[in-house]
Amino acid sequence: MNSKQDPNEPVTVATLNEAVDAILEGMEKMVGGVRGEMNERFDKVDNRLQRVETEVRFVKDEINGLKADLSTTPSRGEFEELKGKVNKVLSN
Repeated sequence: MNSKQDPNEPVTVATLNEAVDAILEGMEKMVGGVRGEMNERFDKVDNRLQRVETEVRFVKDEINGLKADLSTTPSRGEFEELKGKVNKVLSN
């Protein structure tokens, strides 16, 4: 049997399929390990992002509460009460 192959010899479909299968299997092994690692890292990032979003919502609520507490704008009822007093004084 000749151990050297002729580089100009045509490739059979069977040989081509074997080569493709071997390449795909090797790629799956390479990517498979990385895929699990990437999913784990993305899960950690997603969890951190959810915590940050929750904290931002809490801070926004606190700011809105402080704005309401420190607001110098009277409520509609307070305005109407003052308006009534002013009108009463002006009509006298």
